[in-house]
Amino acid sequence: MNQKFIVKFEQGTLEQSFKLNETDVVDGVNGVFEILDDLFIGEVIETFMIMRKSFLEAYNRFN
Repeated sequence: MNQKFIVKFEQGTLEQSFKLNETDVVDGVNGVFEILDDLFIGEVIETFMIMRKSFLEAYNRFN
């Protein structure tokens, strides 16, 4: 069976999710947490800011 770890980040109405094949992660769940380092989390936060800006710009074009 194709087992995956799904890592989901939410900020308000926005969401980012990442799927990792279980076979690609060393040390199970602990390995997933090793991937989620400070640099990665910082990039997730930056992406949320870009997502929010894009959505607000699109929303405001129709208001």
